[in-house]
Amino acid sequence: MRLLDLPIEVLELIFLQLDPFKIAKYRRVCRSFHTVLTCSPFSNLIGLVHIGHSREFCGDEDIFCFVTPACFGEDFLRRVQTETALSFEEFHPYSLKTLKVVPINPTNATSLLDCFPSEVDGPKKTFHLTGPLPSTIGCLKQLTSLDFGSVFNHNVLHRRVTQGANVNLKGHTVTGPIPSELGNLVNLKKLNLSNTSLDSSIPDSFGNLVNLEVLNISSAGLAGCIPASFGNLFNLVDLRLEYNNLSGNLPDIFGRMTKLQTLSLDRNHLDGPIPQSIGQCIQLTALYCDQNRFSGPIPESIFRLPLLQRVKFERNSIISESPQATPIVPLDSECITGITSRFPSVSVDLQSLKCNQLEGASIHDEASLLMTLDLSRNQLSGRLPNYVTSLTNLEYLNLKQNNLQGPLPTEIGRLSKLGSLYLERNELCGVIPDSITALANLTHLWLQNNKLSGRMPTEIGRLTSLVELNLSHNQLCGEIPDSVRSLCHLGGLDLSHNQLTGEIPPCVFMLSRVELLLLHNNSFVGSLHPDIGALTNLRKLDLSHNQLTGTVPESFLPQGLGELKLNHNQLSGPLPKISKWKSIRTLHLDHNQFSGQIPTHTSGLEYLQSLNLSHNQLSGPLPASMSRYQSIEGLDLSNNSFSGTLPCELLKNMTRIKKLDLSNNQFSGLVHDMLDTCSTLDLLDLSGNHFEGDLPERFRKQSADRPVIPFRWEAETETQPSVIGSEMSKLSE
Repeated sequence: MRLLDLPIEVLELIFLQLDPFKIAKYRRVCRSFHTVLTCSPFSNLIGLVHIGHSREFCGDEDIFCFVTPACFGEDFLRRVQTETALSFEEFHPYSLKTLKVVPINPTNATSLLDCFPSEVDGPKKTFHLTGPLPSTIGCLKQLTSLDFGSVFNHNVLHRRVTQGANVNLKGHTVTGPIPSELGNLVNLKKLNLSNTSLDSSIPDSFGNLVNLEVLNISSAGLAGCIPASFGNLFNLVDLRLEYNNLSGNLPDIFGRMTKLQTLSLDRNHLDGPIPQSIGQCIQLTALYCDQNRFSGPIPESIFRLPLLQRVKFERNSIISESPQATPIVPLDSECITGITSRFPSVSVDLQSLKCNQLEGASIHDEASLLMTLDLSRNQLSGRLPNYVTSLTNLEYLNLKQNNLQGPLPTEIGRLSKLGSLYLERNELCGVIPDSITALANLTHLWLQNNKLSGRMPTEIGRLTSLVELNLSHNQLCGEIPDSVRSLCHLGGLDLSHNQLTGEIPPCVFMLSRVELLLLHNNSFVGSLHPDIGALTNLRKLDLSHNQLTGTVPESFLPQGLGELKLNHNQLSGPLPKISKWKSIRTLHLDHNQFSGQIPTHTSGLEYLQSLNLSHNQLSGPLPASMSRYQSIEGLDLSNNSFSGTLPCELLKNMTRIKKLDLSNNQFSGLVHDMLDTCSTLDLLDLSGNHFEGDLPERFRKQSADRPVIPFRWEAETETQPSVIGSEMSKLSE
């Protein structure tokens, strides 16, 4: 009798005595073979194939994939090798004809790692798992931990000796779909599929995993809805589904999750209301729901949770209202109006409602242990809430970019532990209370872009821990207090755009650590202090738009300076010897009364990008050394008395020049054809001189709606919005 003619029961007995993976290739010989090899018990088998290795930053990595008798074959393995090669820079596949399967016996395997070939043994060996998860993995019912999640998106798995029924196989090239049979692993306490490429929905069968304590499927390409069956997972401690494409309403599944401590749903497309049942997760410490599409009110019960420490709802469409509280506050992003809740008496990070639109929020005094409060970028209105000054354990307070009004309360001095205070971009008014100088731990004080007036606190020097002080864009007046000398840790000082008067006191130049000094747009008078050269860490100095007089001292500036603006003052005398500022990128000395010629030795300014000497009384020819400004993008020498011809080399080497303004001088001679090589120019202005000839052809075309000015050309560009802000303001974003 031929083998083909044997009954299926007999075939099954024969195949059980053989290697099912070796004979798997015969499943296509006839229907009976296929039936036997794709049904139980063969359908429950699972194996591992060593398909190749990769050379990564930490050495060679062996790469394996799962197989079953039903899928094992050259076509399947070739496809896995091809997909794996796309994820590794140096993948070296093994010959398909040499690949062997290491079977895993689902009846006694407690750790998949124990079944790996001997060549990956050793404490320094690493391996990586790739390819799809087989449905037969659901037969390993004794497993308590199944971990395929990548760490830091690295493709590296360190082999570890696992105890009991544990699996730890990490790798972000594990692919989907997620087999519903995973729901059979009812003994699992930990399931980690994070940083994989599953690209599928979550099976409803996951609701069977009633012993799960940790479920992490973050950054896995998930789509679809969160199954309502998750309501059965009442032992969950940690649930992370962030960074996916999950959508639809969040089901009301949290009523029995009294052990849940972390719930992370951020950066999905979830919408609809926030379930009330989250408020029953009495051990919850962290709730991340930011960057979704949630709408409706935030349940007040969430903010009554006794252990809650961090809450994030930024960038949603939340409207939170409570008729029981008096509206005091609001918050901003897509749409959040009104949060009224009793915040827990622990550290709550309300970076939470950042970028929403909350109106009418009130926070009660129960938050007396609160350490971090961030309601920034919202629409808070009215006075600074009284409860804030009673939060004596606050270390971080951020209410920037709201509509807060009225004076700063004198009680703010009670916040003795405060390290960072950000109240910028509001409508606060009145004087800065002297009590603020009691905040000895304060490192960052940002009050810019308000309507604060009066003098700076006389004893501001008591804030000896300050690293950044920004009081710009207010209406402060008077002189800079002498106590500033005590701010020995200060790295950034911005007092610009105020109404400060008097001379810049010498104490400012005793701040040896300062890197950013911005005093522009005030009414300072007097001469430049020579001691400023002692500020060896100074990188940016802006004293523009004041009433400073006199000359620039020889020892005025440190050599490491990157940006200097002295424009719009009344400075006079010769230009400083700028060649010693080797790192200078921006130099604006325009709108002063400087006279004489440009120093001849200016060739060391290889990083100079913007030079503005316009509106002075400078004269003479342009030095040939200026042709070495190879990084220059903007050169404005207009409204002076420069004369002579344009050096040919000046234009030849300025390959990045965008703005060249030499208008209203005494230049003469023929216009160089070399201008035609300046392909980056957006503005060329040679008008108001004694040039002969005409601009090159491409500079003669002008928009019909612009007046034609001889020797002047401007490129047609789309109007771009101007984004102007202080350097420290940029840091606050």
